[in-house]
Amino acid sequence: MKTKGKGYRRVTWDTLKDYPGEKSRIYSGPLAVENFAFIINRQLPGQTGTNHKHDIAEEVYLVLQGKGTLNVDGEDIEMGVWDSVRVEPGVMHMSSNKTDEDVYWLAMAAPVGEFLEFDAVAYGPPKDD
Repeated sequence: MKTKGKGYRRVTWDTLKDYPGEKSRIYSGPLAVENFAFIINRQLPGQTGTNHKHDIAEEVYLVLQGKGTLNVDGEDIEMGVWDSVRVEPGVMHMSSNKTDEDVYWLAMAAPVGEFLEFDAVAYGPPKDD
């Protein structure tokens, strides 16, 4: 499979590895995305993410498959396929799966600087650049 060509990069779910300790695969780093970070997170039944906030970045969550709950500043928001929520900078939030089936989340955030500071290897450009 060709992964780089003139004007593009390509990755597949199968070529990415889960982020250590999670079921998340970070796409933005391997694709050399410069202006936003994005991951796909597979959340197993009963799992809850880490309650966190971003000082500068806004984050958008979109459910790709299944049903999940996004807690934003103490409010539970039940979400289904194609539902999306934008979380403003500085607001505590976390995802959870209260169902008996996996939920797949697409999470996108910008600007990317906070994520590069957190883990430059995962969110930064590939080493072959």
